Amino acid sequence: MATAIEGRTSINVKAGGLTPEGYQLVADGVGWESRTTKQARDLIINARHVVTAWDQESLVGMGRASGTGAHYAHLSDIAVLPHLHGLGFGSAILQHLLNLVDREVRDDATVTLHATPGTEPFYERFGFSPSATPFLMTRRGQE
Repeated sequence: MATAIEGRTSINVKAGGLTPEGYQLVADGVGWESRTTKQARDLIINARHVVTAWDQESLVGMGRASGTGAHYAHLSDIAVLPHLHGLGFGSAILQHLLNLVDREVRDDATVTLHATPGTEPFYERFGFSPSATPFLMTRRGQE
């Protein structure tokens, strides 16, 4: 899926396309803890869905979804390289993940994610609400 953004020709978001090296590139870029190549590979392989965002030919963002495929989904590792924050990459990743998840979960399914402190308003735009568990946000039923 290509989306036009002001000042850029387009961003491309697609299912798949994440390698362990790409995972590490984005994770390092946003300051997450280091993972081995095997750990990154396992995260990718064990995900139900993986979405990547590209600026021209460069990987700039990612997101993963796991869960049962019917009753529950958890979104994780939603990240965009910092120099591209606020340009729509994160929204495109999250929307693409939700489209994939919503196709397979029941209408009454719960979708969760752990939000980095301060990012809650971003996720609220997509129907997520804070829960009693710190930083855990939930989305009940398809929006």
